[in-house]
Amino acid sequence: MNLQGVIVPHCKQAVLSQGSEVYGSVQGRTHNCEPGASLDLLMHADDIHASYDQRRILKGVELSLHRGEILGLIGTNGAGKTTLMGVLAGSHKHDGGRITLAGEKYGPDSMEEAQACGVGLIPQNFRLDPDLTVAKAIFRGTFQADKPHDELRGQALELIKDIGITMDPDVKVGTLIRAEQTLVEVLRIVAEEAQLVIMDEVAASLPDHDVAVLHQVLRMLVGQGRAIIYITHRLDEVRSIADRIAVLRDGKVHRILEASRTDVRELSFLLLQQELANNARPTDPAAGDEAMRVVQLSVGDSIRDVSFSVAKGEIFGLAGTHRSGIYQLIEALVGIHPSTSGQILIHGKPVQIRGLEDALRLKIGYLSDTADTLDSATGIVDGLQRSDDSAGANLQDEITQLRGVIELVRRMRINTTNIHGAITTLSGGDRQKVQLAKWMTSDCDVLILSHPSRGIDIGARETVYKMLNELSRTGVAIILLSSDLSELVSWCHRIGVMRNGELVAIEANANTNEDALVHHMLGEKFTSADGEARRVKL
Repeated sequence: MNLQGVIVPHCKQAVLSQGSEVYGSVQGRTHNCEPGASLDLLMHADDIHASYDQRRILKGVELSLHRGEILGLIGTNGAGKTTLMGVLAGSHKHDGGRITLAGEKYGPDSMEEAQACGVGLIPQNFRLDPDLTVAKAIFRGTFQADKPHDELRGQALELIKDIGITMDPDVKVGTLIRAEQTLVEVLRIVAEEAQLVIMDEVAASLPDHDVAVLHQVLRMLVGQGRAIIYITHRLDEVRSIADRIAVLRDGKVHRILEASRTDVRELSFLLLQQELANNARPTDPAAGDEAMRVVQLSVGDSIRDVSFSVAKGEIFGLAGTHRSGIYQLIEALVGIHPSTSGQILIHGKPVQIRGLEDALRLKIGYLSDTADTLDSATGIVDGLQRSDDSAGANLQDEITQLRGVIELVRRMRINTTNIHGAITTLSGGDRQKVQLAKWMTSDCDVLILSHPSRGIDIGARETVYKMLNELSRTGVAIILLSSDLSELVSWCHRIGVMRNGELVAIEANANTNEDALVHHMLGEKFTSADGEARRVKL
């Protein structure tokens, strides 16, 4: 596949420009061209209004995007980011306003029509057919979609090599973890050769070294003359990759800033309209008795002889690359893929965990990093209540429970006007908050959280941090898996690092930083621009 010459399947007269060259146009749906449109201006949205479930979400959005530009888009959960991207990508109709794409009036009736016009989207909660091979998944949105796997395999290998990642084109995507499926979606966008690329929280579950690879891909795409709208809650990341940053607040673009002329503090203030609290790192070890101990645990060839313990009231972090064995470890702890040897002890007693039912019976809770575990028909109230909350409840009990739900909605900054509405009326980040809040208010002795802040805005992250600390003070042992190393360092008492199926290090918080963790993860020295590991004796 030639990634330098990009032929874009899109609307009539819409062209992709790189320098002074035009890479082609394809006959398609006819639109009226805007006379005198700038050759550099790719997309312009003017006074866009949109509603969802009879609630006004977008309230007059104005936004422009130029070829060869990365526009960062930030906003709290419920600000309207996903709705705006749905309008641009054809999955949601706007009520008013005007959009032009490459000088033509643009208003797709479907995602397929948007794709034909050269607009590609990776949504926050994407879903892949688990039976597709990686090669078929990459090319499923192109004219080659109907070709058999064997005919696509070579092209997929070439694309994977060009991007600079390690992936087997023959495996089924259902066997991949979420972060690897994300990279498949990035490869799909490259294969589709879209002129306007929209990425919604793509890096949320990617470890730092894969984020670096993703950024290389983004720069390659804009170097070809494409344009990217990049949505993320990682403010330091958006500053490092974007040319401009648009701040969406209450359904409108509040400010657009030059990325090089702002900082994280200013961006967070624009989002939250208040300063973030400075939370101290938990440098002292947890003082509680032992809640869980893992002794020489193995799962086939995936993990070997892993041993560690977690105390009551401790937040124990886990870090590792995709194939380090970290996912097999936590899945063994909750019985999804039971261990083949070794022991798990809860409160000093050996236990057998052969399924999620065993884990729940032992008061071990697990929030996975899959896109959505709540049924689409679930109500917000039901999502925030334990299943046994309503059993035998009288009116006063129900009132108390509803007050508790309202307080959770307030604390977690869940953007809704109706707590009795369906979970589908919430933004992707707010759905994640509901799932997280339900587990954090459950009666568990050990709580295992995989990427709990995925898709959650910075204000809600502070709330999650406070709730985790409150939980730990009640004696709950928390095991936290995250690809965000700064999050682990900010929240955890100790951090274990997996590499090649083994637990290679357990670092006390006072002894470590992100660079030291990456060194353990990769087995080689890694130093960031401003980091040097703090090594002290405890």
